[in-house]
Amino acid sequence: MNQKGLRPVIQVIEEKCVNCHRCIMACPVKMCNNGSGPVVTFNSDLCIGCGECIHACGHGARIGLDDFDQFIKDLKGGANIVAIVAPAIAASFGGEYLKFNGFLKKIGIKAVFDVSFGAELTVKSYLAFRKKKNPPLIIAQPCPTLVSFIELYRPDLIPYLAPADSPMAHIMKMIKRFYPQYANCKIVAVSPCYSKRREFDAIGIGNYNVTFKSLQQYLDDTNDRIEKYAPVPYDSPMAERAVLFSSPGGLMRTVERYVEDINAQTRKIEGSPEVYHYLAYLGDSIRKHIPPVYAFIDCLSCKMGCNGGPGTLNQGKHLDDLEGKVEKRSREARSFYGKYTGNKKAKKPVLLSRKLERLLNDYWEEGLYNRSYIDRSSIFKRNMQFPSSKDIEAVHFKMYKKEKKDILNCGSCGYNSCEQMVTAIINGLNRPENCRHFIEIQKRLLNEQHKADLKNIIDTVYGHTIAEMNKSIEGIGFLSKHINETAAVVIKSSAAIEEMVTSIRSIHKTLAHNAETVIKLNSSSLEGKNRILKIGELIADVSAQSDALIEACKVIGNIADETSILGMNAAIEAAHAGEAVGKGFAVVAGQIRHLADNSGHQASEIEKSLKNIKNLIDSSSESSAHAQTQFDLIVSLVNAVKNEELSIKNAVETQNNGGQQVLEALNEINKLIVKIKNESATLLASGKAVLENINSLTLV
Repeated sequence: MNQKGLRPVIQVIEEKCVNCHRCIMACPVKMCNNGSGPVVTFNSDLCIGCGECIHACGHGARIGLDDFDQFIKDLKGGANIVAIVAPAIAASFGGEYLKFNGFLKKIGIKAVFDVSFGAELTVKSYLAFRKKKNPPLIIAQPCPTLVSFIELYRPDLIPYLAPADSPMAHIMKMIKRFYPQYANCKIVAVSPCYSKRREFDAIGIGNYNVTFKSLQQYLDDTNDRIEKYAPVPYDSPMAERAVLFSSPGGLMRTVERYVEDINAQTRKIEGSPEVYHYLAYLGDSIRKHIPPVYAFIDCLSCKMGCNGGPGTLNQGKHLDDLEGKVEKRSREARSFYGKYTGNKKAKKPVLLSRKLERLLNDYWEEGLYNRSYIDRSSIFKRNMQFPSSKDIEAVHFKMYKKEKKDILNCGSCGYNSCEQMVTAIINGLNRPENCRHFIEIQKRLLNEQHKADLKNIIDTVYGHTIAEMNKSIEGIGFLSKHINETAAVVIKSSAAIEEMVTSIRSIHKTLAHNAETVIKLNSSSLEGKNRILKIGELIADVSAQSDALIEACKVIGNIADETSILGMNAAIEAAHAGEAVGKGFAVVAGQIRHLADNSGHQASEIEKSLKNIKNLIDSSSESSAHAQTQFDLIVSLVNAVKNEELSIKNAVETQNNGGQQVLEALNEINKLIVKIKNESATLLASGKAVLENINSLTLV
């Protein structure tokens, strides 16, 4: 049996904690929490595992821990595992508890046992103990959270805890004892409760505690649904009225089959903080030797019983919806077994069927299901200081709780009383800053101190402010004067620039006209150049023709020479011919010679004239070529002038645009200066008004 600290069944996700202390407020034992830091942590050895903090936290900073991951790993690794399923299964998964068995078998579970039958055995164990020992009080112990509470915080109630196992422990021991084929299998408890894991540690049996919530998450992750599976009956005997064990009062209603007036003898209580207040009161009464009012305490930690346990998804659902499913299963179970009244002569009927009675006798052995408990209060005492009334008064005094009216017991810190809060502070589990009264007083004192400091600061600043304001007003007046002067200069500059812009526009217009003239000159120069080129071509043609005429004159000269020779020859022949013939022939020969001489003389003159013309043409050709060169230079210079003109025109145009922009900017500056001038006047007036207000300033 484990006598060490308790296994953690709740975890804090620190990055999600906002230090709101709702977890402390919801916690029935308070001192397991530590609210002294930036997040609320807790001591697992002092935590009873009720899960109230999980429900209370709206930020997801508290989560429950079960064995699901290890269970799935081992199952997939081929481990032989049987399952025991809590009665609360009827209120979960749409009430399809038999289809849930089909799901378990599908994922590899060898057999599925109904914890409700373990509850039937639990009732038998309770009644056997009651018959044998006749104790004044029996506290039911199916709820492991309440067992932890009693062991840690109310050990004086341990003798009254039923010395028998819970329904889950009954069914696990039954499997080990009466089902040898599964004796070596690991056992997974499918439960609505995180703290069941601690019970398994305490009794040394049970391998996994897996909650409904984890299995539903597994179904969601694998896109699976319970509804698609076929119903599969349990491998254990069927329970009857004990299927009600998950609902508040279910144990009492099961015992009713044996004890008719059990209702009058039973205190049925559930839910936090009521059940914890009741058990605390019960412990105090027993210490005072006050006899218990009830012989039997049917108690559960959760308000809706196990049907709304922290390991379910039923929080926020209506109680009737949950218990309605359980009641339906109860009717089916009772119908299956029927009623057995026993001996007709008996004065009181026995509402237990013979078949169920035989089954319970078959699976129950005296001593097999006994349970003992551990006094863990030393853990609490070891971790806690218990302050005296003087210690509490001293801390109250430091927290400005000097009168009875200052003890508010408002609960805003998360504790039930101011004394409980002080106990937490003394134990380092909280701090005064989390007390509303302390904060309010601190705020008031700080406010008063702030007022005093503020008065001193204002008094100090006052004198400086007056002087500085006077300087500021003088400066503003000086500024206003200079603004007026600046405005005049800007207006004057604006007129000058406007005149400059007008001149630039005139120059730009002239340059535009010159550009047009240059373009025309360029066009005329090109045309002159082209005409010179034409004249050059004509002169070249004339020169060629002159050369041909000179050659023709040379030919004529040659002919004249030859004619002269011919005339000479004719004269000679005429001399030889005689007087009659020769005289006429001589005349002809003379004429020919005369013609030849004239032709030669004329040809010589023509040749001389043509050479002179040729020289003139050659001279004209040279002049034409020189003129062409000059025209090329003129065209080049005109192009250069045109480019320079264009550059100057662009520059002047840019200057014109810039001047226009400067003029516009000056206009805007002028408007702005006028506005500044007006604002300066307003500022000057405001400064004077502020100075008057400061002079009349009086602290209240």
